[in-house]
Amino acid sequence: MSLDQPQANVKQQYVTQDAFLGGELAVLQPKKGFRAGVDSVLLGASVSDATNHLLELGAGVGVATLTALVHHPKLCAHMAELSPEAVELCQINATNNGLSDRAKISQVDIMAKGPEREAAGLKPDHFDCVIANPPYFDDKSVSLPQDQYGAQAHAHAKHCLEKWVKVAVSAASATAEIIFIHRAEAINDLLRAYDRRIGNISILPIVSRPGQPASRVLLRGQKGSKAPTTLLSPLHLHGETGREFSPQVQSILMGKAQLHW
Repeated sequence: MSLDQPQANVKQQYVTQDAFLGGELAVLQPKKGFRAGVDSVLLGASVSDATNHLLELGAGVGVATLTALVHHPKLCAHMAELSPEAVELCQINATNNGLSDRAKISQVDIMAKGPEREAAGLKPDHFDCVIANPPYFDDKSVSLPQDQYGAQAHAHAKHCLEKWVKVAVSAASATAEIIFIHRAEAINDLLRAYDRRIGNISILPIVSRPGQPASRVLLRGQKGSKAPTTLLSPLHLHGETGREFSPQVQSILMGKAQLHW
């Protein structure tokens, strides 16, 4: 569901109101530029039942974390986001969906130094799960959206992915889970960034249709673990024909199931 409407309380920014989880969430997000979708829901649905304190890096308008909060009524979450426009929308979304008492949003640059991040609430060794959907592209290799939030959400400097992982590890408590979703082409960079910091890694390829190469990967690892890496069977978004989502993915997108992997 999408309703185009200007919102006075978001500085006249043009936004849409979109339904997620079968209407369980109503989310305001920019009409143009980066827009949350399937990747954000899959990331939020990956958070395990054992999680009590969740941190999302680069939360955007909050879809991944809000998804996790819907699935886990006792979960408390902290969202970190650089864009002031996204932070404002994220705060509105948490309030409008009755989740503001369990969700804190901070405007902070992930690339900032440790004391600045800590002052924004990203406490070291604190969160038992850290999730992230970092910008997918090298900012030198793609044409970026004209708006600042869209540009920041789409791309960053080539070296920044390792920094995102370092920040996630710094904020994660001992044995915490760290989950990233990214382009399949970035798997080598992600594994290098996870190396020496995270073990017990599970790699879930995300495939549009059976027989096609993966377009995305979900990586989940455990801080401080020495356990080996596991490559899982792919998650198929669709069947061999048609535009419908596979039954498993449809259940996740409708909020009826979590992503157990």
